[in-house]
Amino acid sequence: MTRLLTLGLDGAAWHKLDRMMDEGKLPNLSRLVAEGSRAPLQTVVPPVTCPAWRCSTSGKNPGKLGVYWWLNLDRESGRITAPDARSFDTADTWDYLSEAGKRCAVLNVPMTYPPSPLNGTMVSGFGAPFEVALDDEPMTYPPEVQSLLEEQYGWQVGVDDVHASSGVDDALDLIRSRFDLLLDLLEEGYDYIHLTVFYINVLQHQFGDGPETERGWMLIDEYLGKLPDDLTKIVYSDHGHSHIEHTFVLNKYLLDEGHLSIERRTGDDISGGLYTLLKRVGLSPRTVGAVARTVLPTALYERLVASGYPIPTFELANRVQWDESDAVALSQGPLYINRDRLGDDYERFRDELKAELEAIRVDGACPFAAVNYAEDVYEGPHLDEAPDLLLTAADSWEIYGGVTPSVVERQVTSWTSGNHPVGVLLVHGPDVTAGELPMQSILDVAPTVLRYLDCPVPTDMDGVAFAEPFRDGLPETGTREPLEAYGGRETKDTDELERRLEDLGYLE
Repeated sequence: MTRLLTLGLDGAAWHKLDRMMDEGKLPNLSRLVAEGSRAPLQTVVPPVTCPAWRCSTSGKNPGKLGVYWWLNLDRESGRITAPDARSFDTADTWDYLSEAGKRCAVLNVPMTYPPSPLNGTMVSGFGAPFEVALDDEPMTYPPEVQSLLEEQYGWQVGVDDVHASSGVDDALDLIRSRFDLLLDLLEEGYDYIHLTVFYINVLQHQFGDGPETERGWMLIDEYLGKLPDDLTKIVYSDHGHSHIEHTFVLNKYLLDEGHLSIERRTGDDISGGLYTLLKRVGLSPRTVGAVARTVLPTALYERLVASGYPIPTFELANRVQWDESDAVALSQGPLYINRDRLGDDYERFRDELKAELEAIRVDGACPFAAVNYAEDVYEGPHLDEAPDLLLTAADSWEIYGGVTPSVVERQVTSWTSGNHPVGVLLVHGPDVTAGELPMQSILDVAPTVLRYLDCPVPTDMDGVAFAEPFRDGLPETGTREPLEAYGGRETKDTDELERRLEDLGYLE
């Protein structure tokens, strides 16, 4: 029986893992690397968990999926909405494998809630409500799996606050439960299993290379040592990581240049001055804000946030005056232009704004590694919904989607480490040769999975299977017509996802 495991390690980066391997902290990963084939893995733009994981499981760029970040902009209303699994206009590897009679287990992939039917088991990952009743819209398929997860594995979707006294231990318990389920399912005759370990990325964002993050990687390494040697494994990440030293506040830049209009409130000037004062005396407004959130009544805290600087990303969405704005940005790089307002001036404005951003210099260097037109990085039926410009942060920079008094800041959010466009790929198993490969694409994972399991590749996949790691190559399976996406593109209430994204720092 041919079996395959794809193991997703959210945010894994070779330069960080190599350091820990050199220090002897990841002995099992070191062995897999020595015996297998490794490569750098180019992700999508922007390099973000959503939509990168679903790009990897569908083999398609975001222009074919219709999802570009954790949040999307409705161009007509200027309203920002959060996607869910139904927003992705695609079938995934497990749909094709299920149709071919392969038994699949899909575990913890972000943005797979609500779950879709398949020949096997699906457990939704981040994006599912932290608490959901079986009689509501369960987070598993089939639904009865949910009670088993809770009873046997103490399953939780996420951790409320990794900075709480037990937060890191809770995150490690969460990672442990994922691997415990994986090890049990490996005994049950599945042809294909995918597991994404999401919370290692949360630890990296919040603690950088600190001991908290190292505990997470060493726990993962412990479980890597428990995987069967006769099992073929594709281990990969959705993006890499790099240390954050500076923040570019893109919406503040758009405000200063007259491109963005927001509702002004009486507390803006007062809180802006307080924010600046805190910076001058060496205190972090982010830290002060976190303390205020803990000690103040919720209603008072929310009133303070709504009345002044810094304006978090989630609050800015309520204050943008879209009819009076030419452009607005989200965190991590997507920038939308108001095409209806600009009319015939749209192309000129977009060209000039791109040139302006590329010309920005801070201490002699540009904060952006790239500023791309949407059509240069995406193609597909949903290109018209895409952000008009895509900014990729330079090394050591973060792009912030809220507003602060200054365009350039040291650190605004709780993150100490940010996303990088190059992640990791490692292939290991009895049929895999040892060596190093050139850069691969995250879109190549899905067609590789299908061909390895002797299934034809749908014609709408952008990726190309990588055969080099496999001693005998991959079966020539041919192509097939694509399947329809499951469930349409309608979404329901998104408040839960927005709250969780705020907790993790995406919408601070």
